[in-house]
Amino acid sequence: MENTQAKQPLLPLIFCVLFIGVVLSCSVFFLTHTFIQPSGAESEQCYDGSAIEGDSFFARFRRAVYQNESLLSFISECEYRVLNTVNSSDVLVGKEDFLFATDDPETGYSYLQDYIGKATFTEEESAAILAELQRRRAFYEQKGAEYLLVVLPNAQTVYSEYMPGYLGNIHPDTRLAVLERYLKQNGYASFVNPTEELERHKSDGVLYNNTENSLNARGLYYVYLSICSRFDNEVLQHITPISRARLSFFEHRTAGKDIARRVGLSDVVQNRTVSLSGDTQLRYRYLFNTGLCSKTVKMDYSMDQIDSPSLLLQFTGTWERSQIEPFFSNTFTTVTYQTNLEQNDAIYERATPSVVIQFLYENELSLLLPQ
Repeated sequence: MENTQAKQPLLPLIFCVLFIGVVLSCSVFFLTHTFIQPSGAESEQCYDGSAIEGDSFFARFRRAVYQNESLLSFISECEYRVLNTVNSSDVLVGKEDFLFATDDPETGYSYLQDYIGKATFTEEESAAILAELQRRRAFYEQKGAEYLLVVLPNAQTVYSEYMPGYLGNIHPDTRLAVLERYLKQNGYASFVNPTEELERHKSDGVLYNNTENSLNARGLYYVYLSICSRFDNEVLQHITPISRARLSFFEHRTAGKDIARRVGLSDVVQNRTVSLSGDTQLRYRYLFNTGLCSKTVKMDYSMDQIDSPSLLLQFTGTWERSQIEPFFSNTFTTVTYQTNLEQNDAIYERATPSVVIQFLYENELSLLLPQ
C-alpha cells in the first residue's frame, strides 16, 4: 500500500515534463524561424487579415507565429477538410471540389450578387449594350464580314447545382439571362449563349476548371459545336465539324488555380485539368504567329473546303484561345486568333476574315457598356 502511494506522484510529474517539453520545442522552433528562416516563410498577413509591423524582436517573433505560412496553410487545410469552409468572404466552397469566387477584383463584378439576381442589367444598360453590339456588327459588315458575339457562361451558371445549398437555385434574372432576353425581343441574333449546350453534355465529364472560372478543353469543344451550328447550310457544305468520337481528352490533377491560390489551398484543392490527348492530329500550320495574333491554314483542305469562311477569333485572354485552336483550325481553312477585342486594322488586313467572332465571359459583360 505504501509503495503504491509513493508512485502516484510520478504520473503528474511525467505529464508536466512532457508539457514543458512541448512548449520548449515550439519556442525553439519559432525562435529559430525568427532568426534563420528566410522571409519567404512568412505570409503577408495573419489569419484575420491584419499584418504585424515593426522590426523589433517581439514583432519578428509574433510574425513568426501569427504569419507563419506553413501554420496558416495547415489551418486553412483543416478548415476546408473538416468544416468545408475557407477563411475568406471572396470564395465559396462548392460540391465536387469546386471553388467559386464571389467577386472579380479586376472588373468589380460580383458573381454572388449576380447569381442571386441582385446585380442584373437595367433596361437602360441592356439598351446600351444592344446599341454597342449593333455598332460592332455594322462596323464589320462595312468591311465585308459578319459579326458574332459568344458569351461564355460562368462556372456557377452551368454548375449551379454545385453551389452551396443555402443560396438556392440560380436566379432567372442574372445579367446574362436578362441580356439574352432583351436581345431576342429586339431582334438581335448575332449572339451565342452556349449554356444549354454545355448543360446537355455535363455527363461527358467536367467542363470547367474547378478552381478557376474558366472552361477547359472539353467545355470549349462544346462551345465550338455551338458556334458551328450557327452557320447556314451553304457554309456547312464546305466544313465538317469534328465529331466527339474523333477526340480523346486527358484528365489529370494539377495545382489549384486562381481561386484556390487566393485562400492558400493550391496544394490541397487540386485542379481537375482537362486537355486534348497528345495523339490529337493537328492538320494545320501557322502562317504567322506573334504575341498579339496568329493565323493558321489547314494543310489537307479540299477544293470544297477552300470556300469555307475565313475566321477572325478575338479573345480577352490567352487560355481560351490556346485551348480552342485545335477545333477551329482543324475545321476551317484559315483562322486568325487575336488576344484582345480591339478593332485593329493591321490585324484585320492580315486576317481577311469573312466572319469575326468575339468571346467574352459572363463576368466580363460590363465591357460592352459605354466606358
